[in-house]
Amino acid sequence: MKPVAISCDRIFVEGATEKVILSKLGFNEDNIEVRYGKEEVIKEFKKYLSSSISILKKGNVCFVIDGDEEGYKGVYDRLKRDIKALDYSPPYIKMCKDNLCYVLVVIGDKNNDFKGCIETILLEKLKIDEKINDVIHRVLEYEQQKVGRLSMCDRDKIRFYLSIFLLSGEPTLLYLSKRFTEELFRIVGENVIRNIITYFIEIK
Repeated sequence: MKPVAISCDRIFVEGATEKVILSKLGFNEDNIEVRYGKEEVIKEFKKYLSSSISILKKGNVCFVIDGDEEGYKGVYDRLKRDIKALDYSPPYIKMCKDNLCYVLVVIGDKNNDFKGCIETILLEKLKIDEKINDVIHRVLEYEQQKVGRLSMCDRDKIRFYLSIFLLSGEPTLLYLSKRFTEELFRIVGENVIRNIITYFIEIK
């Protein structure tokens, strides 16, 4: 059953690309903060849960992370060891104080315990030919040898970003996240991206 997408008044995300995507879909950029990595977002979530100072008087503060290999249950079980009063409501892990709720949003494949990431879902929407697949495969092999091990999301992120770059052929995509997002919306389609995001977060 599809969850009711949560409305977010403030959002913490893992990276700059997520911020640009959400801004392009209509979220107020001033209400989105980047924390550079899953563990940093989780740390922020735990900090606000234990703090007596509220970030807002009422509403929802959302902390958006990749499920990666842990999935929803893995993240929930890990947090539950330290914080007992957490609501179990996939893909949300929530704790409310009066009219203010702190909500961890675990993004991934809904058919696989929300493992993976937004790139995992977006990859399914891309049409990639054999030549591009071959280039991506070689890059993944190289990265694997260099770092020893790549997580599920590491692999999907590399596949996804390389795919968009190769499908576009636009060099500035390598260093401009805004330009990358424009090409992403052109190649995948705004409605497709909007539908994926609104499964997790309400777009006002």
